[in-house]
Amino acid sequence: MSDLLLQPLGNHCPSCHEHYATAQGVSAHLSHRPECRRAFKSANAANRAEAATQGLISKQSVDLEDDRRRGSVPEEASQHHPENPDHFAPDAPGLPDLPRRNYDPPPIATEAGDSQPSQGKRRRVEVEEVPDEEEGGLPRKPWIEDFPGHAGTMFGTAETPFEGIRRQKDQARESPWAPFESEEEWELARWLVTSGLTQTSIEEFLKLKITRERMKLSFESNYMFFKKIDALPGGRASWKVEIFEAVGDKLGEDGKPRTERVELWKRNVVDCVRELMGNPLFREAIRYAPERQYADSGGKTRIYGNSWTANWWWDVQLRLPDDATVAPIILASDKTTLSRMSGDKSAWPCMKSLLEPLIVAGTEGVLMTCADGRVRRVYPVLAAYIADHPEQCLVAACQENYCPKCPVEPNQRGEPVLSCLKDPQRVGEAIRSAAEGEKPPEFTAWGLRAVEPFWDGLPHCDIFTALTPDILHQLHKGVFKDHLVSWATKAIEDGASEIDRRFKAMLKHPDLRYFKNGISLVSQWTGTEFKNMEKVFLGVVAGAGGERVTRAVRAILDFIYYAHFETHTDDSLDALHQAWKDYHHFKKVFIDLDIREHFNFPKGHSTEHYEVGIRALGTADGYSTEHPERLHIDFAKLAYGASNKQASYIKQMTIWLDRQEAVHRFSCYLSWTRSQPTESPKATGSQSDETPPDLWERGFQVAKTPAFPSLTVAQAVTDFGAAQFTRCLYDFLSKLAIGNPARLNLLATPLQETSRVAAYKQCKLRLPIVRQVSPQTLVDSIHASPARASPGPLKPPVPAKMSTVLARDPAEAVSSPALAFDHTQPLRGLRVARVRMIFDLPKVYDAKSFGVTEPLAYVEWFTPFHVVDNTTGMYVVSPSTRQHQRYASIIPVTHIVRSCHLIPCWGRRIDRRPVQGDVLDSHTAKFYVNPYLRHHDFVLFRYLATT
Repeated sequence: MSDLLLQPLGNHCPSCHEHYATAQGVSAHLSHRPECRRAFKSANAANRAEAATQGLISKQSVDLEDDRRRGSVPEEASQHHPENPDHFAPDAPGLPDLPRRNYDPPPIATEAGDSQPSQGKRRRVEVEEVPDEEEGGLPRKPWIEDFPGHAGTMFGTAETPFEGIRRQKDQARESPWAPFESEEEWELARWLVTSGLTQTSIEEFLKLKITRERMKLSFESNYMFFKKIDALPGGRASWKVEIFEAVGDKLGEDGKPRTERVELWKRNVVDCVRELMGNPLFREAIRYAPERQYADSGGKTRIYGNSWTANWWWDVQLRLPDDATVAPIILASDKTTLSRMSGDKSAWPCMKSLLEPLIVAGTEGVLMTCADGRVRRVYPVLAAYIADHPEQCLVAACQENYCPKCPVEPNQRGEPVLSCLKDPQRVGEAIRSAAEGEKPPEFTAWGLRAVEPFWDGLPHCDIFTALTPDILHQLHKGVFKDHLVSWATKAIEDGASEIDRRFKAMLKHPDLRYFKNGISLVSQWTGTEFKNMEKVFLGVVAGAGGERVTRAVRAILDFIYYAHFETHTDDSLDALHQAWKDYHHFKKVFIDLDIREHFNFPKGHSTEHYEVGIRALGTADGYSTEHPERLHIDFAKLAYGASNKQASYIKQMTIWLDRQEAVHRFSCYLSWTRSQPTESPKATGSQSDETPPDLWERGFQVAKTPAFPSLTVAQAVTDFGAAQFTRCLYDFLSKLAIGNPARLNLLATPLQETSRVAAYKQCKLRLPIVRQVSPQTLVDSIHASPARASPGPLKPPVPAKMSTVLARDPAEAVSSPALAFDHTQPLRGLRVARVRMIFDLPKVYDAKSFGVTEPLAYVEWFTPFHVVDNTTGMYVVSPSTRQHQRYASIIPVTHIVRSCHLIPCWGRRIDRRPVQGDVLDSHTAKFYVNPYLRHHDFVLFRYLATT
């Protein structure tokens, strides 16, 4: 039977025949490509029928499966015949009601000439395999509901741009890096273009004697060099200039508004989309159809990630032809004058002219060759617009004291009033009526302005849904820095001085900026400073500002951290909403303290729209203004800096951009060629030989050579503070020696003070993948280095650097050596400890005989997670003691889960007296376990531990 079923043999997709390095890659490809998944299952169904004719399986099971695919089998029957576990009953309890459409699509020809089966009104939620849970509580493979119909239909195949470049080079018998002579020459050329060197500096470099005589380059001057750069394969979107006459708001000497001739340099937006859609490097990143993802088999808990998993794409797809492919357009703009440009050279263009090609393309569609080599009819539609508040109001054609998204009254913006979004059709009609001299009530009630909105007339565009959350300006700079920090400081006795003292006394961590002078004297803040303040601000305020002030601070910080999630579920969005409600519940304290009179400021009101925006367009992290601001620096300010700042500076900027893009495009092409499979056995063997070893095979990394290769046990006690090193090591080895006479004999060897031990400065761990934080693994550093004397005559001594960590509790580790993670009990079996020393087992004991294959850590424990402070919601721990001594033990480094950060519980006022010694050594001190250190910690200590 297994021979008859279609299998992804040889790590190839059985439908599109794409090659992947592993079988897991094929599985991921099938889960992300609905057309391949459908073809795969259709072929399996045909082979199942053939198997039935040969008597290998019962025909009844095949008929039942066919009925189940058509949705004509009751749920009970489906449950009793689990021939195909990848499908669920079409009317399973808890599934949302899907929009219904009448379909009569023609058969769609695949590359192999087969026809795809037409899809019914509702696609079943499908599961590729029984999902395992990530440590963020999400399934490793979500249940997927495909869009009903044939979204993303293929109309054939065509050559991608990169395939065209390779064909031309093969025909011309050129080397891959032509027009350059060698790969080394190309790498130098790439560096010269992207390094930021001026043309004068490049010319000087090329004229150097060492450059000319040793490098022997094929280009000896700027002219020859840039001639080669301009010969690189170009893009499809070329520059055009359009002349406008801008009318200003100031009057001239003749009493008429002043005018200015403005040049708009632009590219065809559809050509830009075509180039992006056809880039083979984006093959695994592009989606051609929306889908709904669920965290459970019943379809009750939605998962929201990128835009194709959210509601907007699904809703727009329903309004388009059945075979349409949507290309969501994300725009970003900033009307701020560029600080490095002279005069009033504003960056705000005429958006209506820029987006005009979208009218026809978004209505009729455009055939495009996509990254996978398939031709699809693409409908580019404006989906999202990234901008700060003034720019949003300009786009929405409203005054800045009004909400650009909803019709809430200005004096109600500070209240938790859930308001629907504005209707773009009604807004457009009101603006047109006002322009004709009428006075529609909406024009005044919504604070509209008499401008011509560029979005009026764009197909399928809802600009008020498209205006995205702005985490940087609305939350970090707005609600937190401009408002919350000021309010909380005023609510605390001794205000800024107390806040500064607490920041100065904050315990250090590698992932935390230390404000050695406090925060009150910082004159210029960046997003990095805001985020580092947020990491400890609740611990700073705790105890000093009263319960309601602390609760308000906690609510805002929770909202900011939830808003940063890169993957949301209905549960995490409920937690986001609860944080929003808590803020509104506790904010009145600032009015009672005469700190605020009202909360009708735009950035505070914007938080109302985050949950709805995430459900519509996907998670907010992808729409932060931090991204376009970075691009603004890279492609506007740097381009202007490369020009002569004279009248023709814009043309020079476009040439500079074309050359930067040409180099980037060619680099992408070369990366793509290296990723293509080759039939050459020699090349294949060479690639295999170059495969690097897995540096994380053991789950951790330490230096090849210990930083302290020959310490005595006495030094471990005095320098590292490992006071009970000998006893703890004996206890650790005794547990390993139970029932093993050979090990018991080795353990009889006494450990002397002069015995030698090798120690490391640090150990690196990989944090588990938590998709709410990042789809990639993050590296965590565990430090254990002692204090050192002053490195110079005018330099202070170097303090000890010993990390606090989450580690497996020794009692739990003994009873359950392989404790599985449970998101309902995320802290089960874990405990806070301080790492004093990371070392290899002393050579007096044979590590191999004891089965010790990894470094060990001497740790001092804190109390278990038994106490939660109700006001802050943070766990409270203190140093754990046994018989009036610190509770210490030795554990394998693999029992360390991650580093963590502790914040001292300072109470109402921080002690003004200088701290003697290390506060972590105080037996009476209490500490908050910081849930805001990293987003990983927030998921563990706040989201999972409290929901």
